[in-house]
Amino acid sequence: MGFWEILFLLLLVLVSGFTAFALYRWWKFKKMLSYTKEMVGKRVEELIVLPHLKGAAINLNIPKKGEVVLYFYGPNCKLCPKQEEELKKLPQNLKLYKLDIRTKRGKILGALFRVALLPSVVVLKDRVVKGYFTAFVTADKVVKAIKEG
Repeated sequence: MGFWEILFLLLLVLVSGFTAFALYRWWKFKKMLSYTKEMVGKRVEELIVLPHLKGAAINLNIPKKGEVVLYFYGPNCKLCPKQEEELKKLPQNLKLYKLDIRTKRGKILGALFRVALLPSVVVLKDRVVKGYFTAFVTADKVVKAIKEG
């Protein structure tokens, strides 16, 4: 084999290696966000699992009845201002809680709902998760998640 054939094979191996690594990272990212589908239909009380702290209570300050939209945002989030403008289009009867992920309450609720990507929108109806959206979501999808539940 000549020099050019060896160089071509090395480049081919390098490109296929980078492609395989990119596909692996994409697969890990999708697997990491798969919990959002699993959370739909669960009660908020089911998400609080503290087996070593029996009798411990976490004050969530979320109404037990009615529709609630939790909006998680952060300081360096590029989609958060656009998401906030979209959430202003929601009906007035929905309670919208804006939670900065840096505050104490934002950290507690963010850990409870496993917020890994900003912006995140969690739709609750009578403390049951009806929709969980990561990245950007339209107001129509939020309303549709409430009506389907």
